[in-house]
Amino acid sequence: MSKTRQIVLAAVSLVFVGTTSGCGVAGTSFHPGIAAQVGDETVTVADVDTTASNYCSAIESQLAQSKQVLPQHFLRGGVAGLLATVAAAKQIAEQYGVEAGEQYDQKVASLQAAVSTLPQEQQDAVIAVESAGTYIDAIQEAIGDQQAAQEGKHYSTAKADQVGTQAFVEWMDAHDVQIDPQFGMEIKDGQAVQADTSISFAVGDSAKNGQAEQPDQTYAAGLPDAHRCGG
Repeated sequence: MSKTRQIVLAAVSLVFVGTTSGCGVAGTSFHPGIAAQVGDETVTVADVDTTASNYCSAIESQLAQSKQVLPQHFLRGGVAGLLATVAAAKQIAEQYGVEAGEQYDQKVASLQAAVSTLPQEQQDAVIAVESAGTYIDAIQEAIGDQQAAQEGKHYSTAKADQVGTQAFVEWMDAHDVQIDPQFGMEIKDGQAVQADTSISFAVGDSAKNGQAEQPDQTYAAGLPDAHRCGG
């Protein structure tokens, strides 16, 4: 499994985000309602919130069984990072003329079968979140395979991933991909990773728990219903 996929799939439980904002963030170029600027495209706050809400509804029973609770801001941040990275991956795939291929198709088919009894909006959210890492990996590997073919060589999967990852880094740097700081994520080395982008300083135990890299279960369980997933 590539480093990119590990980070992306872990994203939904790694970030601290402030409450939903209805206005631009001071010191940034983000307009109201925009969660990420990805080349010529945008990911909206509504996209993030809808996906996060439906994904939460889909996994609540699993969280209950494992006695886990996720603060909604962790979930929203992870989803923002996922959607931004996938949006970039689609544009990169178009530029290079590659597709995700069979591995991704199989992942989507497997997820569709697993969530077939859920409401459609929850199915869509689960598939979007849980297929993202596979899609990104597949595009990176396809770019590497393309370069290998052009050179008349055969790359190992690791080498193809390395070439594809570098293509992501170069594209994202050239297009200045940015995620609104309220989501606690940033693009680094072609990946969406946790960032210390909070515009306020944590004071007291509750604030510090809210900004922890992993959700503190006591803190999460004490949040109002609207601010947590599970519990």
